[in-house]
Amino acid sequence: MPPLHPTYYPDGTTLHLWRLDEDSATLMERCSCASIALPPLDCCEKRLKEKLAEALLLHHIFGKQAALSHTPTGAPVINIDNCHISISHTGGWVAIAHNDSHNIGIDIERCSSRVLRVREKFLNQLELTEIQPNDIVANTIAWTAKEALYKLFGGHGGASLSGHYSIGKPLQSTHGEFITHRASAAIAPAEELAVISCIMPDAVISLATYADTIWAQPDATPIL
Repeated sequence: MPPLHPTYYPDGTTLHLWRLDEDSATLMERCSCASIALPPLDCCEKRLKEKLAEALLLHHIFGKQAALSHTPTGAPVINIDNCHISISHTGGWVAIAHNDSHNIGIDIERCSSRVLRVREKFLNQLELTEIQPNDIVANTIAWTAKEALYKLFGGHGGASLSGHYSIGKPLQSTHGEFITHRASAAIAPAEELAVISCIMPDAVISLATYADTIWAQPDATPIL
């Protein structure tokens, strides 16, 4: 199917999602029709589909002049001034988010019981007590939140999701399927961060951003 309508976040981030139902042959044909350079083809079908859809979605958002590269830590960079970008894939989904004023991090994961088996790798001791060990959605929210925080700092904030990043309890205010957490990172202990998560029928997507971009005062309610 074509990319879904964009989602606009209160910090100025725009999110584009693609529910990927096409096969790689269809995606390659679309790339060819749009004169988009094909990515390396020596990868598995799943990875090839993700890379092709990523290229098509970038073209859809930014036009044919857009070129993507990566930093030594793997963070995506686009050749557009003042454009901060983050990209994530999971089975059947491709997500690209961009912001014109500050860094962001985005992560999307399918909801499955696998998250319960690895929760000790991304939750700290306090989070392990606050998040129920059998709650797939809550653990997936936490997992995507931690991955998004890692991406917010471009991979420079430390690789230990449990040791370098923390999320608070969900704030009471929600709108639709959005949930907001306060967050922090060891690399910037004085910086107030926030994670806004969206629960979809089969996946969770989380955006990590700076708290002062979504509410003016520390005790104010974010508008989602």
